[in-house]
Amino acid sequence: MIAKADFTDNAAIDHIQSEWQRIREMLEGHAYHKEHNFHALLEKKGSTIHYEAHNDHEHQEETLKNLQYLLDVIKTSPDPIEAGYQFYLNYRKFVGNNLLHLREEETKLLPELQRLCTDEELRAIEHPTYDLMTAEEMVEMVQELFPHMNFSDKHAFLTDIRLAQPQKFQQLWHEATKFLNMKEIERFQDIQM
Repeated sequence: MIAKADFTDNAAIDHIQSEWQRIREMLEGHAYHKEHNFHALLEKKGSTIHYEAHNDHEHQEETLKNLQYLLDVIKTSPDPIEAGYQFYLNYRKFVGNNLLHLREEETKLLPELQRLCTDEELRAIEHPTYDLMTAEEMVEMVQELFPHMNFSDKHAFLTDIRLAQPQKFQQLWHEATKFLNMKEIERFQDIQM
């Protein structure tokens, strides 16, 4: 969307602002959750493997503020096309760096958590989140996440929700066609989701 935007059109900039705000809040929430839950658990277990991810989160906070500034100045810039292009280039760099950060979490932090912690300890972190969420919020969450997941990840995710909140899971499952295709729904039913 940013790559194709007409930065001389205020409505297009407003749309990017709106989408950016949603993404920024999600990223900030992700960092907060990781820091206060998973990193804290690793510290309790005597691990220091999360330090690099912690530093990434601090750098991410600065980057998000800078991106917000670059986006905010487009409308008042004497050259909004160039200002928009600079925002786009910086955003693209951020996305690349964030993908590397996520890879580090998946290849270093996750295996360390699995090595040091029981399933119950890990569920104790995730389950309170599901307690706070409504079934509608869960539908929105999986609609956002599932296009980027394979079947095994989706299965693990839904199983976790079902264990944490069986009633909300049933409400979520009634909306399954919003986030799963028919073949996936059949596979889940075959393995007695």
